[in-house]
Amino acid sequence: MLHIILLDCALELVPREISSLKQIQKHATRRGKKPFELLLDQTHHGQSMTKLPDSERRGRPDITFLSLMSILETPLCKEGLLVVHLHLQDGRIVEVQPDVRLPRNYDRFVGLVEQLLLEGRVPPQGDALLHVTGDSLEDLMSKIKQGSNASTIILAIEGGQKTSIEILQGLFPQDPSIPVIVGVGAFPHGNLAEETASMFEDHLELDREVMMAWHVCSEVLWTYSQRVGVINSRYGATG
Repeated sequence: MLHIILLDCALELVPREISSLKQIQKHATRRGKKPFELLLDQTHHGQSMTKLPDSERRGRPDITFLSLMSILETPLCKEGLLVVHLHLQDGRIVEVQPDVRLPRNYDRFVGLVEQLLLEGRVPPQGDALLHVTGDSLEDLMSKIKQGSNASTIILAIEGGQKTSIEILQGLFPQDPSIPVIVGVGAFPHGNLAEETASMFEDHLELDREVMMAWHVCSEVLWTYSQRVGVINSRYGATG
């Protein structure tokens, strides 16, 4: 089973310390919402965000959106061999149900995440397709590894061990019952905290140039899919 964790996702509601600024107020009026109900977005709030600490790491929901679009509804996901979690910059964990059908429209995705961060789950009633768990990142990784004598834990990161696709595929077990955890940063600039990075055993660089998070996710997903035979099995029965 492949577990992709999008790390330090730049998903948060507008902080109250900038909610009274004119740029935020105007956007809230256009959306028909209170300022602190808005998802922080550099596109709409860039000038106001300069007043926030670590502003260069924040306000990029599109990174998570594009990454999820690259991951969900793939053959691996449809075969039940993929689980996705979001690790937010405040440390909270969001569980994404494998059968969730996220909106393809970015504006609708923004509304969905706003509801998630306000209510803690989507939808507010019934079976949750997205929900904020009570786990820390360490708790989550411990639960994934629980009951298995072996696991592969990888962080895709700039400056890691240079790794070709062939080497990456060799690191993945052929047995899909063995948990594989891959962490991918989902923020625009800066570095992961050492505490976060140290939870991952292997630090790998998958290209000599910086790759966007959604490209990394796609590369990892398809490489793993080939390793466990999902690609061939989708047509093997009819060949």
